[in-house]
Amino acid sequence: MTTPSTSPTSIDSEVRVSESETPRRRPTRAILAVIGAAAIVGVAVGAAIGPQHQTVSASTAGDPGLAERIRSLPGSFDSFRSLSVAEIGPDGAVFAGLGDADPGNPGAPTADTVFELGSITKTFTGALFAEAIDRGEVSPDDTLAQHLPELEGTEAGDVTLASLSQHSSGLPGLGATAAEAAVSGVLLNENAYATTTTEQLIADAAVAPVDPDQGSLYSNFAVSLLGTALVEAADAGDYATLLEQRITGPLGMDDTVVAASADEVPADAVPGFLINGVPAPRWWGEGYLPAGSSTFTTAADLALWAQANLDGTAPGAAALEPTAPMGEGAEIGWGWITSASFSGEGLQTWHNGGTAGFRTMLTLDRDAGTAFIALSNTVAPADYIALSYASGAPIAEVDAPSQTVAWGVFGLALLFGLIALLRSFRAKGLLPSVSDLIWATFGLLLLWHSGPWFAVGGWLWGIALAPALAAIGVLVLRASRVPLPFLPPRRPWLWWPVAVIGAVLAVGVTFLW
Repeated sequence: MTTPSTSPTSIDSEVRVSESETPRRRPTRAILAVIGAAAIVGVAVGAAIGPQHQTVSASTAGDPGLAERIRSLPGSFDSFRSLSVAEIGPDGAVFAGLGDADPGNPGAPTADTVFELGSITKTFTGALFAEAIDRGEVSPDDTLAQHLPELEGTEAGDVTLASLSQHSSGLPGLGATAAEAAVSGVLLNENAYATTTTEQLIADAAVAPVDPDQGSLYSNFAVSLLGTALVEAADAGDYATLLEQRITGPLGMDDTVVAASADEVPADAVPGFLINGVPAPRWWGEGYLPAGSSTFTTAADLALWAQANLDGTAPGAAALEPTAPMGEGAEIGWGWITSASFSGEGLQTWHNGGTAGFRTMLTLDRDAGTAFIALSNTVAPADYIALSYASGAPIAEVDAPSQTVAWGVFGLALLFGLIALLRSFRAKGLLPSVSDLIWATFGLLLLWHSGPWFAVGGWLWGIALAPALAAIGVLVLRASRVPLPFLPPRRPWLWWPVAVIGAVLAVGVTFLW
């Protein structure tokens, strides 16, 4: 029997194997620790500072009974932040506020909290039209050029004032200047109306196409031109003056103003928010004031307007009466829309509104002598609250396509982070990993803007952040053992354009905020 030989060479080989295996086990434990820590830190950071899950908090102001009736509506308040509501009846108005309207000043809105009104302003312009007709300043069949002579000989100059108020003039929804700014306004989260002065509005009208076969098309452009013509007919100087002289002043609506410039925005107006909790830009600008680009009001002031229209004491109350069809069973007067009631019984006369970060609703039951107001400072439609209040139907959820896109963005951000993590284990150079992390950053920024924040909070953003943090930890751990070259040995040229494209996208997506 022979004894196996143990040469120095074999013993040395065994020692080297043992030494090489030992450090392989240690980094594995360290890497697991890094991943675990990244997961905890990521979720914690996301929950602490990530996008907000907007929903109506427990804060309440005003009438407890009305507040409870709103809170008990079926469905979810997800995607709303705060609500200022009012019931108006023969005995007066009752107000309630729910949720925290301003993160910097927690508390529910009161009847005097200032919101952006949006297109309910068109009922003011309609009333001004009816009032101007009563005063003999204009006629429904007057052409626009009769009051804006700059439009003489143009297509827009030949449309009637009545058709402007009825959204049947054939004009587009926006003038060219605002239409162009609206694209960048949506993409870059900016005010699309700032560049349209009254002078520019008229200049846009001079070159605007008019389609006589267009039928009913909701047009901010048309109503703004109507308001501009009314200002000229009354020799009022500007829309703000005409509105104060004939509507807000006589009715005591002292907190209702229009902002032609940023300086005229009320300092105490609550902020508006996009669906993800990102602050929305303020809208202001002179040209589209008659359409509601930048009107500020309170539930108390709007209740005065509703009550005056119900009892017939409002200036220009004749604007309520339908004068033309508006499609799908609805009719329109001078601004006011009449359609089947949300309750399913009788008719309602109404208008809603929306700006970059607000949604509003005012509906009148003229037969019953009642009205309902809902003001919201997110882009979740206040119509949903009014519909549920009147009919008992559940508050509608965010539409399915938007939900699909939002959850898809989360999946994309998580995928970019996981790619960065997985490739960090085998990276042969820093540039590919830097490129992966840049793309992960792009995904995280996009998720911040367009994630499913109507349903969940920032902790979900933290889940997408975690693999990117873990990838950084793994790279640091590896570099502490064996320094990695910046350029990989294979195809180093490829990673430069990949990194640059990712950086451009990451920077570009920040403009969405």
